Amino acid sequence: MQEVARLANVHRTTIHRRWPDRASLIAEALSEHTSRIDIEFTGDWRADITRMAFTLRDFLSDPVEVAMNTILASTNNAEFREMISAHWSGVLASFQTPILEAQARGEIDAKHDAEILVSMMVAPIVSAVIFLKQTPDDRYIERLAAQLIKACN
Repeated sequence: MQEVARLANVHRTTIHRRWPDRASLIAEALSEHTSRIDIEFTGDWRADITRMAFTLRDFLSDPVEVAMNTILASTNNAEFREMISAHWSGVLASFQTPILEAQARGEIDAKHDAEILVSMMVAPIVSAVIFLKQTPDDRYIERLAAQLIKACN
């Protein structure tokens, strides 16, 4: 909190008035950060999956996100891991929307697990960016989306 106050060039009490503890500060920072993930679903689940894959690739390749995920991958701080996990669970749940809506319309069999399908989209992108230190190119993202779409048929 002291470091945030110093960087913001304000007194520590100013920070504490708005965020009474470190957890609230981090929670708001995460919300602000992930609010940049903006996808409007069209009702065409195939196009939406492809758009989500590109959006995730671009977001997860952002230097701030790379730094946060690198820290997350290497930290032993359980509280930090829980905060990140809790925050991302809501974001990732929203990514299930096109799949769940397509299931409700009968376009995707209900036997397909929307949560796992979204995880299957996120994991290869995160792995490439964090562990391989490379951003997947457009062709890779197109292939990834195509495989997810095939998995739903």
